[in-house]
Amino acid sequence: MGDDSLTEVRRRYVAVNGDHPMSDADDAYVREHFVEATPEALALMVDGRLPLPSYLLSDGTPMVPAEHGRLAEFAGGVDALHDWFIAFWPDDPGTGEAEWGHYLSGQYVCLKEVSPIRIRMKTARVAEASAAVEILRRDPHDPIGRGMIGQAVDGVLAVPGLDSILLPMTAYDRLRFGGPTVRETWVEGPRREFLTPVAPVWPLVTERLLLRPWRAEDEAALVEAWADEDYASLLLTGTQNPAEVREMVRRRSDPGDGMIVGLVAEHDGEVVGDSVLILGGTGLSEAEIGWTVMPRHAGRGYATEAARAVLRMAFEHYGLRRVTANLDARNDRSAAMCERLGMRRETHRLGDFWSKGRWTDSYEYALLRDEWLAQQP
Repeated sequence: MGDDSLTEVRRRYVAVNGDHPMSDADDAYVREHFVEATPEALALMVDGRLPLPSYLLSDGTPMVPAEHGRLAEFAGGVDALHDWFIAFWPDDPGTGEAEWGHYLSGQYVCLKEVSPIRIRMKTARVAEASAAVEILRRDPHDPIGRGMIGQAVDGVLAVPGLDSILLPMTAYDRLRFGGPTVRETWVEGPRREFLTPVAPVWPLVTERLLLRPWRAEDEAALVEAWADEDYASLLLTGTQNPAEVREMVRRRSDPGDGMIVGLVAEHDGEVVGDSVLILGGTGLSEAEIGWTVMPRHAGRGYATEAARAVLRMAFEHYGLRRVTANLDARNDRSAAMCERLGMRRETHRLGDFWSKGRWTDSYEYALLRDEWLAQQP
């Protein structure tokens, strides 16, 4: 009976999936994410009571998810599995039955956990991603589209996104399903098109300043400032020696994935300060702004001028809907500057921030795109 079950399961598998080659890489992937089906499971597959294998290895070994038989345990036994499964679609039993059939086919290989909950999540997130893509292709900065694509791909609090519930899948899957995988279509594609930042054309030019990415030679302009204890007192790190400054500049000169936009501010060819925009948030729709000014150039409005340019870049080029600034509550100058920039103090956290040997308060300021637009002349 065991050999007969294996033969019948293989026959049904090929009838559902077609006869496509499995490469060594495909075999290795499947062995990493799936387990060999037991003889008992094969017999239940033949009876149509458990799903067919997710894969047949190149040697014909049937492979199933590790939790292949556990759903039956949750349901109270194999005989109760069907009714337990379709109960997840109480208002749409037709869809429940259709999903049951798809589940039995063994083709839910895109999911890390094959269960009714994850099937429903996958369906909802794909629909959300599809709607978001349609919106964002009309307007890449649409805030609702940004929220939708962020939730669909990366998830939000208590709502897992496709990136966390989908497996990578294989080249074999592209053959049997006749096209790109679910992950390629609904995670990698939207991430590449909408969730990968594209830098503006540099430099940014204001009335008095030129803002540009960091260069290795900028270290010379920072050595004096970073040796100044007053300058470093309210920054995240302490003073730095020349070697440390050199390494800091080297790191800042690397654009990385574009999520941290670090800029040097020049006046008449001299470095007078710097600013940073750290992109993030659901759907790449928010950022945190920061700035410093060299001590001997303080009091001339350079930091404010640079920050205004960075905010314009944030809202116009990156299409952000919200920018925040987080600072030590003792930093009166930065707090005053936030208010000059039109930012609102949203939060005063008491004793939440550990810095340089003590607990201190912190402020969070914020500015929405609509607020920023209302301030423009």
